[in-house]
Amino acid sequence: MKYFLVIFISITIFVSVLAAYLIKKNPTKKHHVLPGAILTVVSFILAITSLFTTDGWSIMGYFFLLVFVSVSSFIGTILGKEFGRRLGK
Repeated sequence: MKYFLVIFISITIFVSVLAAYLIKKNPTKKHHVLPGAILTVVSFILAITSLFTTDGWSIMGYFFLLVFVSVSSFIGTILGKEFGRRLGK
């Protein structure tokens, strides 16, 4: 479980920094959503492929990893949007 928390915190920081950078670079465009959306889609695709390629308890681990990555990328996008707006002012 502690590995999932480390992954959650690191992905949140990474996505929020990328989103803040993108919103500061281009404040009129909606590019700040891209890092979180791409990461969520990639993790969803990997979770679906692991569903068909692995068995047993590994599927449950991949499911929890998908949930942690999806939630952290969503939170990171929101935090990056707020930080980017505050840095841009």
